[in-house]
Amino acid sequence: MSGFDDGGMTPPPPPPSAGGGGAIPQRGVGDILTTAFELYRANAAKLLTIVAVVVVPLTLVIAIITVWLNNNADQVVQTTVDPQTGQITSATVDTSTFGTTILLGLLTALIVAVIQQLLTGAITRGAAGSVLGRDVDVSASYSYALSRLWGLIGLAILIGIVVGIGFILLIIPGIIFLVFLSVAIPAFVVERLGVTAAMSRSWNLVRNYWWHALGVIAVTYIITWVVGAILGAIGGSSLVGIWLTSAIAQIITAPFMALVLVLLYVDLRARHEGLSADQLGGQLDAV
Repeated sequence: MSGFDDGGMTPPPPPPSAGGGGAIPQRGVGDILTTAFELYRANAAKLLTIVAVVVVPLTLVIAIITVWLNNNADQVVQTTVDPQTGQITSATVDTSTFGTTILLGLLTALIVAVIQQLLTGAITRGAAGSVLGRDVDVSASYSYALSRLWGLIGLAILIGIVVGIGFILLIIPGIIFLVFLSVAIPAFVVERLGVTAAMSRSWNLVRNYWWHALGVIAVTYIITWVVGAILGAIGGSSLVGIWLTSAIAQIITAPFMALVLVLLYVDLRARHEGLSADQLGGQLDAV
């Protein structure tokens, strides 16, 4: 049950309906990915809207800041005379303030980090509802994400620290930690756990099924990377091309990634707890 042996090519069981309370079936790697594609196709318009609402303006702002920094690097020609030889030399000197560049860079990074977590919470919430066969509500998804934004930011920071330390320790520990914490965000969103509780929950769910989780995550990352690489090649090297293709790539891949992680989270709970649709729906509806 814990490896790749249960990820055959049989058609995946349909997601439980909002009104059904039966046990949620366990899914292999192939079943999770196929179900994610089916849910994506069925809810594409609203899932893409959730992402596009923030990704398009965000990437545009980043592009504008990048252009501004490039165009406002004031340069002057400085001429010097060697007092011994009398030789005159000229050099172009950048007079733009280092502090301004650093400040704008930090501000941009902060904006990106906050909005990225807002997006993560919203798309995870929408994906969780779609797994139950519910309509994706863009407004409700963002309302939920806003209500728990600081927790989402804290969770992202702690996961980043743990995984980052792991990668410093010769990469392999980083991959191990990444997989163990892979369903922390779905647990945080669905069960309304605290930051450290969500990380602990993810760790316990992945335990005994680490290879299964790694298989799902690895194939998903490969798929999203291929999509991004294809779009990047089409966009070329111009600023406009990079902006458009990066925005389109994230709009296309973010919902799929969220669906896969939610389905993995649900599958792990089904394996550990025999999770039912009623239980999942009740937790998702809890105030």
